[in-house]
Amino acid sequence: MAAVLGTPVSRETKERLASFADMLRQENERQNLVSKASLDALWTRHIADSAQLIRFAPVNAEWLDIGSGPGLPGLVLAILGVKHVTMVEPRRLRTDFLERVSDALALKNVAIVTGKVEQVTGSFDVITARAVASLDKLFALSVPRSHGGSRWVLPKGRSAAMELAEARSTWQGEFRLEASATDPEARILVAEKVRKRMGRG
Repeated sequence: MAAVLGTPVSRETKERLASFADMLRQENERQNLVSKASLDALWTRHIADSAQLIRFAPVNAEWLDIGSGPGLPGLVLAILGVKHVTMVEPRRLRTDFLERVSDALALKNVAIVTGKVEQVTGSFDVITARAVASLDKLFALSVPRSHGGSRWVLPKGRSAAMELAEARSTWQGEFRLEASATDPEARILVAEKVRKRMGRG
């Protein structure tokens, strides 16, 4: 984990991450949170992959995680100590799981919303989403929850460049693609000042 983050992780944080991993494995027997094929690489493919996002935005910030699913990346970010994470997930079974983990790990820096992101009010400093929607749709959903200084940190896998090219026809802003620490072919999109192009509805 330290190799991914570039900084040491406390023993308490490691223990919380391990507890989360155990709970996720157990819950995956009841509901399909992650693919069973990926469980063998749970730490790399899911936990470290989520943790690395913290390198690209302030810890002392209000984060919004759209489509949190099993808490990836939202719960991982909360365990790592970001100021506050609002996790939005429409499926009640999944938010029940998020609440159980949050209670078990005594996480005081999370808010869990059962519903769609359109129901969320206010604005956020950092916006993230993992395996939720195309970049164009993500911007449409999240720009109303942003402010002038918001930053998007979006793991987009190997399709990042193609998705960004497509989104640029509708959206403008400051975009850069960063290398993933867990997959040499994947990229993380970091975006700021995102707004709709003039004449695009």
